[in-house]
Amino acid sequence: MDAKRAVEIVQAESEAARDEPLPGGVKGARRGRSVVQSVRLRAEDLAEIERIAAAAGVPVGALIRGWVLAGLAAERPSSLRGAIEHLAAEAERLRRLAAVSDVA
Repeated sequence: MDAKRAVEIVQAESEAARDEPLPGGVKGARRGRSVVQSVRLRAEDLAEIERIAAAAGVPVGALIRGWVLAGLAAERPSSLRGAIEHLAAEAERLRRLAAVSDVA
């Protein structure tokens, strides 16, 4: 598949998933109108993201959006409760990674 077609597919998935809940552990309300931002990725990185999304049972766009929002939340000032929730979400992510490595 060429890069242009891959981008078209991801854009279509993003539009189709724009109203779906974010992947586990990501909190945030959807406010106002959303915008589309183009990001360049290596084909190998996109393939890995697609694999992770398929394993998690979520659309690629929702997974990427969740990662971006989680990163943004990590950059914002946080309360103690927010920091604990962030650590719990990271612990869950590490558990999933460990489970995948144990299988491989």
